[in-house]
Amino acid sequence: MDRKRAPLPPPLPSFVLRSFASGVTCVKYDLRDSLRLYAAEQEGSVYLYNLRTRQPILALPDAHTSTILGLSQLIDRNKLVTFSKDGFVKIWNDNGQCEWTYQTHHCSFSNCDIISPNLILAPIGNNNSTIAAFDYQCSNPIVKNFTPLSTDINNGMVMKLRVYDNRLLFVVYESGSLNVFDILTTKQLDAYQITSDHEPVTAMDVVCDTCICGTTKSDLISIDFSSSSSKLQPTPTFRHVEMPNAGTSFIRCRPDDGKLIAAAGWDSRVRLFRRETGKQLAMLDLHRQQVNSIDFDFHTRQIVCASEDRTVSIWDVYNSKQDTKS
Repeated sequence: MDRKRAPLPPPLPSFVLRSFASGVTCVKYDLRDSLRLYAAEQEGSVYLYNLRTRQPILALPDAHTSTILGLSQLIDRNKLVTFSKDGFVKIWNDNGQCEWTYQTHHCSFSNCDIISPNLILAPIGNNNSTIAAFDYQCSNPIVKNFTPLSTDINNGMVMKLRVYDNRLLFVVYESGSLNVFDILTTKQLDAYQITSDHEPVTAMDVVCDTCICGTTKSDLISIDFSSSSSKLQPTPTFRHVEMPNAGTSFIRCRPDDGKLIAAAGWDSRVRLFRRETGKQLAMLDLHRQQVNSIDFDFHTRQIVCASEDRTVSIWDVYNSKQDTKS
């Protein structure tokens, strides 16, 4: 007689970091060392943690005057890039010294990203849809601009941006539009209206020729495309994954194989889905306020979550090659 498999107990975090003065808005594993984690706060501070001792080894208490929206790394030059609501893009060395700064306009939502090896992407703010590429080694640092083609609908502010394969730039806007740009030429390759009612896209990531978007509604929208041709060809219909509650604050896909999607909902929970099927595998139910940022470590596949509740949680779940086959 077949026996039904008992449901697995809900996952528990490996540990939680709690020494933050305000909500944690960004987290990022150090690309060179899995035991180092960057975390940034609403008040503008940045910390580098040693995850073995669970203590900060570097503090930048006044890195910015406002909420930090993005953390990136210039890995070849061993530098940290920060981007804040105050409109400043800054580069920091390993000793916590600011080596370069550039002021754009106030920005409400978007992150920053890197075009390897030394270009930094960030929106120019001021309710503008344009994204600039900065080369901090140039006297005139803005070397590229990515501006959507004019349409009847104003795209509004940049909500999220993502560099894919160092060739394509994916951008989602306040209008609910997704635009794709060629990084070399800055040409807009295509545009898709993700939300029928022009509500904003609130979360986005790109992995394995798939762009996954979250909105103010209860679904995740997945678009497959071909990056081998100059013209992107999405599937005829969008694939939807239903969330139990409305609103997605952050999406991150596991970078090495793209099999796992971590989606943070407005209900403060993080749900893990299998990308190919949309099947929910687990729910991380620890935080009591919204989760603002998620990252996967490329080597250990650990998951880190940063929350408005002033904590950062580290999880060891679904991190083996067999885990996402169910």
